[in-house]
Amino acid sequence: MNRRIFLKQVAIGTGTVLTGGSGISVFAQERKYLTAEQALKLIFPRSEKINREDKVLSETQAQAVERALQLRLSSHSFTFFRGETGGQTDGYAMIANEIGKEQYITFIVGISREFKLSRVALMVFRETRGWEVEDARFTDQFRNKSSRDRLLVGSDIVGITGATLSSRAFCRGAKKALLVCEACYRS
Repeated sequence: MNRRIFLKQVAIGTGTVLTGGSGISVFAQERKYLTAEQALKLIFPRSEKINREDKVLSETQAQAVERALQLRLSSHSFTFFRGETGGQTDGYAMIANEIGKEQYITFIVGISREFKLSRVALMVFRETRGWEVEDARFTDQFRNKSSRDRLLVGSDIVGITGATLSSRAFCRGAKKALLVCEACYRS
């Protein structure tokens, strides 16, 4: 990014100053790559209708997801978007917010009706480094992965040097979206 544009954005308030535990001020800039509408159009390019659906996991479903993720869910409520054409489901999408190093990274996870990843795309990046996760060379690795895949950097996903924590956030969010989607929609 051009230094002049960066400084202008900080001056008008689109950049923020973060202070870490060490008391050192670090500049972080919120970069918006896609709006929710653009992201949904990217996931469902041919769908006639996109339905927003709020889902709540039962305690049994939540425990199964947490076991598979080896993480505790912060909430049992999730919002999905379901693409539909002619009364048939085209696929699902979930907007994920996962912590990078210090800030949340917002991205969309597209899931096919066969419960495989169709696409992941960066929406908002708030960290000082690691924005390279928006590159297609990284995001294309997620296509056709299922919940049975490990989705781990260094295993079945090649991370990006200098963006390790951002890469891990994408893996964590994609795996969570797959598992929760299966729990909610697989009959």
